[in-house]
Amino acid sequence: MNDVGGARILVIDDTPENLQVVSAVLRGAGYTVNVAKSGEQGLEIARRLTPNLVLLDLVMPGMDGFATCRALREVGALAEVPVIFLTASRDTTDVVRGFEEGAVDYVTKPFHAAELLSRVQTHVQLRLAREKLATLAGQLARYLSPQVHAKIFSGEREVRRETRRRPLTVFFSDIVGFTARTEAMGDAELAAWLNDYLDQMAQVAQRYGGTVDKFIGDAVMVFFGDPTSAGLEEDARRCLRMAGEMLEVARTCRTEIRIGVHSGECVVGNFGSEEQMNYTIIGKVVNAAARLQGASAPGRILVSEDVRRLAGEVFQYEPRGPIALRGMAMPMDTFWVAGAETFGDPT
Repeated sequence: MNDVGGARILVIDDTPENLQVVSAVLRGAGYTVNVAKSGEQGLEIARRLTPNLVLLDLVMPGMDGFATCRALREVGALAEVPVIFLTASRDTTDVVRGFEEGAVDYVTKPFHAAELLSRVQTHVQLRLAREKLATLAGQLARYLSPQVHAKIFSGEREVRRETRRRPLTVFFSDIVGFTARTEAMGDAELAAWLNDYLDQMAQVAQRYGGTVDKFIGDAVMVFFGDPTSAGLEEDARRCLRMAGEMLEVARTCRTEIRIGVHSGECVVGNFGSEEQMNYTIIGKVVNAAARLQGASAPGRILVSEDVRRLAGEVFQYEPRGPIALRGMAMPMDTFWVAGAETFGDPT
């Protein structure tokens, strides 16, 4: 067999002679075969072994082929396993109903071995290809934020160079004393600690709906407002709640972080070449958020007036005063966010 050797086929038929003939044909072609003499038995075996394909007799006492197919589709792990009906019926109504119950094909009895093997091979190959694609998609998802990944794989967004202007809330954090930590730790220990820290930060960002833009060494950049948005005000509130939880997570990792947050219009989209692109944001707002982080203090969140105005009185603020930021003509009014540890969860 081509690319399907060893694939597991479950044959469900109440006639022993049919089971024997079908099994011999499939085993001769290199498949691993399990058999069941009833729909109930077939469902139990399928749950235990998760076959790559099911050959299912249509007319059986008790649970017939239609009911068995429907039951297979109701089991999460078996919902995508292809089912081919084996039937002596040539009634179009039965064929149509079989497809409605979730079958992918049917073979009429008496069957030709070559036809049976051809149909089985086609659907096993399709099933294995879908599994491989799902695995690759899962691996690719680790290089993208969940929101971007979902938009691409749902077909809502094409992968091409394009940008747009969007109002966003941008978050930056940085570890206090990271240089000293790198000198105190060995490379392997530092890498393990940093990966654990960044993993926890990414999980917090995802819970609040933030798009993790990038990790820059020990720094974390997250933005709210694209590719999904809960509205300008709610995006800002979620960002601050996320920031408060990240302060606590950092402390559980035996460190402190500085946080800066700014809101405003950014350019967001895919930047790069046709061969390799990066979904990110650029603009003065991004630079200002990074510089607010640099002007913040350990264990504190420093925000701009724009963030304070959007997030509203849900939070308490302490005036920090105007700060002159490089690249900005006028000083920026800034505020400490008070009581960050009591902000609550994403809901």
